Amino acid sequence: MGIEKNRFNMIEQQIRTWNVLDEKILNLFRINLRENYVPDAYQALAFADIEIPIGSSASMLPPKLEAKILEELKPKKNMLALHVGTGSGFFSALLASQVKKVITIDIQPKLLADAKKRHLENNIKNIEYVCANGFNGYYEKTPYDLIIYTASHIHEPPGIREQLNVGGKLFLFEGNQAIQYGKLITRMTDSEFKIKNLFEAVVPSLVESWEPSKFIF
Repeated sequence: MGIEKNRFNMIEQQIRTWNVLDEKILNLFRINLRENYVPDAYQALAFADIEIPIGSSASMLPPKLEAKILEELKPKKNMLALHVGTGSGFFSALLASQVKKVITIDIQPKLLADAKKRHLENNIKNIEYVCANGFNGYYEKTPYDLIIYTASHIHEPPGIREQLNVGGKLFLFEGNQAIQYGKLITRMTDSEFKIKNLFEAVVPSLVESWEPSKFIF
């Protein structure tokens, strides 16, 4: 089966059937080539409905989850987004095509460097890369319009939602490795937040480190 047929099936049989119907979001998966972000050993699974290992105990989310997150966030071209858990760089690439700028954080230097290389090869230039523990977000560039964690937490870390602009949105997976919810938090006012559980899913936990060092490249 040809690669474009596989891409078509990913969109129509996985993403669309997860009730992602926004054509703008669906089109992101046509023009951003997912296979460019998948390790060579897993190219045959580039469009499969699975998590794909990428090394350093990290993995790519299934396409339907990436699409659902984006549809719920409703990114716009004037937005500043924080993405924690760079991984392969594919979700950052999708996000970067829809917002003004993405700051992406990963604790693994190699994953971050490889993602940057892929982004530049795909002519994506509105991403800033931070090698750090992103468990508590990234205060240096607050406030954000969007904050997205593509790995899970047992509980929402304190102080994350306060890094949002009013009207901004935070997405994270919350729960243990038995049950988790994709959770969307919208900052309504300085002190009020709207919380919505979107769907059940179990994804790997965020890798944490309490080392204070970080660097930007």
